[in-house]
Amino acid sequence: MAYESCNECNSPAMVYDDQRGEIICAECGLVANSAIFSHEPEWRAYNAQEEKSRVRVGLPTTLLNNNELRTVIGGKSKDSYGKSLNTEAQAKFARLTVMDERIQDRTTRNLKNALMELKRIRSHLNLSDDTCETAVHIYKLALKKDLIKGRSVIGMMSAAIYLACRKKGTAITLKDTSEVANISSKELGRCIRIFLQNVNMNKTSTDPITLVNRLGENLGLTMYTRKIAIDILVEAREKKLTIGKIPMSLAAAAIYIASIQTGERRTQQQIAVPARTTPVTIRNRFKELARGLGMEKFEVKRGAAAKPVVIKDPTAWVRKKRSSANA
Repeated sequence: MAYESCNECNSPAMVYDDQRGEIICAECGLVANSAIFSHEPEWRAYNAQEEKSRVRVGLPTTLLNNNELRTVIGGKSKDSYGKSLNTEAQAKFARLTVMDERIQDRTTRNLKNALMELKRIRSHLNLSDDTCETAVHIYKLALKKDLIKGRSVIGMMSAAIYLACRKKGTAITLKDTSEVANISSKELGRCIRIFLQNVNMNKTSTDPITLVNRLGENLGLTMYTRKIAIDILVEAREKKLTIGKIPMSLAAAAIYIASIQTGERRTQQQIAVPARTTPVTIRNRFKELARGLGMEKFEVKRGAAAKPVVIKDPTAWVRKKRSSANA
């Protein structure tokens, strides 16, 4: 938006500050507009050759915007101005669309379908760009080694997404991925094993600490109780009690212990619902953690005394807990 004169002093001396993104009056100092986007390049060019080599158009290159795929001829019945095409032009472009699909190589078609599935799963799981780019990179490694041939695209893409979430520490479980992708956990596990056996990548497991905040948010627990649960998992990891255990069941058991310790009690059945497990599994993990961390005398109330406790004023409750702990 152009400013010919100042609204306060009617001075025509309007100055554009490109570093601050503001239009300022040179006479009275009035800021006429702020937070203006700069359309200038963010790079430097010291000669004409550098400027020519660094000129670009469009979005920056990423693995998500399909930059490696060439232009696709669409079968729309309107031109770029929105006007309808005549019958002869529509038939011509319909034929060109079919030919364009046929001349594409197998890798291009496979990657295009995989990116469509990635966008669908990403919208359900609310994944970040960094995680999605990592998933595309993992999928391309399998595509180069010809591991996708004879297997479903959705299964292999879901496995790549799950492995990317594990690598980036995103709190996504195997059940979450399989339900959103609409495939069985058995098929997803089979595709994950194919990646781990044939693609050179670190075999990292999901850290149960990353699942604590997710469970705590679903259960309405305060940050104080979540911090106690994280401390329990850190101590259990140091004593190697988490090896070979399902991360979600460990996080659920730690939250169960922490809720009893702080008095912000939640029942095993309540914790089992958002954790997508059973109270029996939580009870077994709870016993193992209590035994390994020296909590044999840990008191578990039964019956009416085991009712859940909801904190009405979390701020005052946490302040009281911290003051009593420091005393």
